[in-house]
Amino acid sequence: MKRLIAMTTVAALGLGLLGLWQWAPWSEQAALPSCDEVATMLPDTVPGSWTVAHTQPDPSHLLVCEFDLTSADQGYIGEVRISIIDGGDAATLQKMVMGSPCYGREFPFPGAERYRTARSCLNLINDKVFATVYAISEWRYTHVRASLTGPDRSEEQTVSYTNDTVQRITDLTMTLTTTDEGTR
Repeated sequence: MKRLIAMTTVAALGLGLLGLWQWAPWSEQAALPSCDEVATMLPDTVPGSWTVAHTQPDPSHLLVCEFDLTSADQGYIGEVRISIIDGGDAATLQKMVMGSPCYGREFPFPGAERYRTARSCLNLINDKVFATVYAISEWRYTHVRASLTGPDRSEEQTVSYTNDTVQRITDLTMTLTTTDEGTR
C-alpha cells in the first residue's frame, strides 16, 4: 500500500511539474515578446513608423500592446491594438472569437483556412476606418484592431490599406515568440 501511495505521489508530482513547466514564463510556447520587441518587428510586416503608446504585458500568457502608426509613405495614420493570449482551452478561445462583437460588417478574411477560426470586421465612421480581426490557432488567440485615416486618400484606398494592415499583423501575431537568444 505504501508503495502504491509513493508511486501515485511521484506521478502526481511529475505531472504537476510538467504542467508548471508548460505554463511557466520560461516555457517555449508561453514566451511572448514585449511590446517594444513587437514594435521592432512590425515595420517588416507593415512598413512605417511604429510607436508603443500603451502596454499591459504579462509575458507568460498575455500581451496587450497599443501602437501609433504612420505609414511609410505618411499617407495613413492611426492606432493599432494587438492582444494575444498564449495557451488556454481551445473551446474557450473559440467562444471568444465567435462571441466577440463585430462592429460594422463582417467580411472574408483571406487566409482564414490557416487558423482554427478567424473573423474580420469593418466599420467606417467619418473618415476613419476601423478594422478588426479575431483569430485562433490550436494554442493562441489574437485580436488585432486598427483605426486608421488616410487624409489624402480615397475611402476605398483607406479601407484596403486598413484591411491589409490588420490581416498582415494577425499573421505575424499568430507566430510571435521570444527566446533567451531574442526573437525566432
